[in-house]
Amino acid sequence: MSRDRFGIVGKVVARTYHVEEFVAEGGFGVVYKAHHKGFRATVALKCLKIPDALGPAEHATFLEQFRAEAEVMFRLSAQIPAIVRPLHVDAFHLPDKRLVPFMALEWLEGRTLDAIIARRQEKGRGGLELGKLVTLLTPVAAALEQAHHFPGPKGLMTVVHRDMKPENLFVAHLGGQDTAKVLDFGISKVKSAAGQLAGRHSQTGTDFVAFSPAYAAPEQWAPRTFGQTGKWTDVWGLALTVVEVAKGSEVVLGEMAAMMGIILDPKQRPTPRSQGLQVSDEVEAIFTRALALDPRDRTQTVGEFWDALTAALGIQQSTGRVGIKDPANQPKRAVTAGFESIAPPAREMAAHEPAKLESPPPARQPDRAPPPRGPPVAATQLAAPAPSPAPARAPMPSAPLGAVRPPMPSAPLGAVRPPLPSAPLGVGPLVRTPAGRPYVRTRVSMWKQLSPGLSLAVLSLALTALDRAYIATQGTALSLGPIRASWIAAGIMVLAIVSAGGALFRMSAD
Repeated sequence: MSRDRFGIVGKVVARTYHVEEFVAEGGFGVVYKAHHKGFRATVALKCLKIPDALGPAEHATFLEQFRAEAEVMFRLSAQIPAIVRPLHVDAFHLPDKRLVPFMALEWLEGRTLDAIIARRQEKGRGGLELGKLVTLLTPVAAALEQAHHFPGPKGLMTVVHRDMKPENLFVAHLGGQDTAKVLDFGISKVKSAAGQLAGRHSQTGTDFVAFSPAYAAPEQWAPRTFGQTGKWTDVWGLALTVVEVAKGSEVVLGEMAAMMGIILDPKQRPTPRSQGLQVSDEVEAIFTRALALDPRDRTQTVGEFWDALTAALGIQQSTGRVGIKDPANQPKRAVTAGFESIAPPAREMAAHEPAKLESPPPARQPDRAPPPRGPPVAATQLAAPAPSPAPARAPMPSAPLGAVRPPMPSAPLGAVRPPLPSAPLGVGPLVRTPAGRPYVRTRVSMWKQLSPGLSLAVLSLALTALDRAYIATQGTALSLGPIRASWIAAGIMVLAIVSAGGALFRMSAD
């Protein structure tokens, strides 16, 4: 087992993480088990190994790249459960001033696939049965496919892992079942950035390897010949991982030059049959295409590769197929295994569209006798109990034939009500005295009645604030002899409430 490279076991990192023990070391990072003091829970602390050649400017550039990739990983894991969720990203300095970027991740009980292979080798057992392995890794394939068609702030974006290998696939024990999860999404880009920065800084190149040689795709070895990395790079990594775990031992061995020679040799493809596995012609053909030397000849998406593989093995995916249609030519529908689609198909969109507004049906009129035919009759005439010498009144607008209006209340014969005076702009509500004389209560008069209570309330709050400030500076409460200032403030507040309540009661009585 590797040593504690950073010497942080038993110490507190970033004032939050108490490092309990060393767990594992890889080519680019060291994993520790730590206790989160705030959450009071166990977390995994992954500390990155970066080249010592980086200067202050390169450190700042690297940390910004690291934070950006951690943000992408956080967004992915929030929507894709098969991706391990990051909790915090930061950096700390060792006593010798070395900078150590780290990422806190959710703690999972289980093992990586490479550890499972190593344990089976110790017991003299072979690799995992291909059908069971494909079933186990279906959530991983679905996670990769969804990351390749991930809805970002500006539309669909492609997030490529670029470092698929057994070490980055973790089999966690959750709810009594084995569940596969993806580690280190985006870390490969950070590794590449570190290598480039170190190379520019030293002007002589660097031995820092930006990818895992035994699992690197041809385009990672020779980008000038085979082009850039992309979704097809993860197809290579996943296919090679399946072959290795099914075999139970490494597929690409040797020094770095030998590894490159194996991967770039068109006659040596790391397919199942080339590794001694017994598979059908159909399965062999699927892996041959997924591990093609030229990315243009390779299966382009993880979904296409995985759907073909599960169909050839006769594996029924209860949650659907992994593949996602090309969004440029098809509706943006993601039929992923165990995950929601990116966008519903066109025929399902109608269920999410708002219903069109329609005019409501006319309300049914109550059954009444129709009015007498003839010229329109004024509503005031309909409401009068009998013809009388009442004062002339302006007729109401006539109603169309067939319309029935509710009768208006009739005024006593000969009675004329004076119009109510309107309240001036900016004053309070219009009320009447017990004698019936209308008057207007202005806002000024209401303020005069409420002001004593409000003034007392302000005084109470000010005294309370003064007491708190005195406690903060002197360490003891403000008091006048045996009487504390807070008691006086409470009494004033009671008087304020009584005063305001009395004012409101008097106004309501008026």
